[in-house]
Amino acid sequence: MTASAPAPRRSGGLPIHILLVDDHPAVRHGIRRLLATQGDLDTIAETGTASKETAELARWADVAVVDYHLGDRDGLWLTQEIKRRPSPSPVLIYSAFADVALAAAALVAGADGLLRKTALAEELCIAIRRLFHGRQYFPAIPEATAAALRSRLEARDQAIFSMLIHGLRPPEIRSRLGITAEELEARRRVIVNTIAPSPGRARLEGEPSSPLDYERASRARRHPFSR
Repeated sequence: MTASAPAPRRSGGLPIHILLVDDHPAVRHGIRRLLATQGDLDTIAETGTASKETAELARWADVAVVDYHLGDRDGLWLTQEIKRRPSPSPVLIYSAFADVALAAAALVAGADGLLRKTALAEELCIAIRRLFHGRQYFPAIPEATAAALRSRLEARDQAIFSMLIHGLRPPEIRSRLGITAEELEARRRVIVNTIAPSPGRARLEGEPSSPLDYERASRARRHPFSR
């Protein structure tokens, strides 16, 4: 892990402080060089592991850019660890395996956005800025995909999954279901472990063959991520 004496998180200050989490040093180097060309984006720390120490490091960042596959633990586990802490930073899952199934799992885990690594470089910067300003950056999740994932869950978790996918916040879910924050967190972990995709998995029935079309040059002008 490397860090350049990060300062505490600010309230809306610039530049935007970024934590990079990716187990490939070359990828981290490339992202760091890209962000260095932007006057408002500053990489303050980087690491290749998903750990409690990394989750603690995220408290210094304005946005955490996190790979999905990180060895023994993955980016969704790290997202949940980051979100357990007070005033957590927004998390962008940045993965070569990004698709709508991973988008659903990332939403349940508490991530704020998802981006495929083949996206245009400028789109990564756009996504980071959107998260910094309190917005999400997710593709629309087709109902067929949501239904296929929901069918894998126990009955008590299907309602939680549906509410999270449709944007209900945890306090409202707890109120509707009459459960504690700890109980909801435990159920979210179970849901994530059940629906999170893995490389080489069979495509879900009804899932588009190219669910995230990040290669379109027009995406910077018109894209489906706004909420």
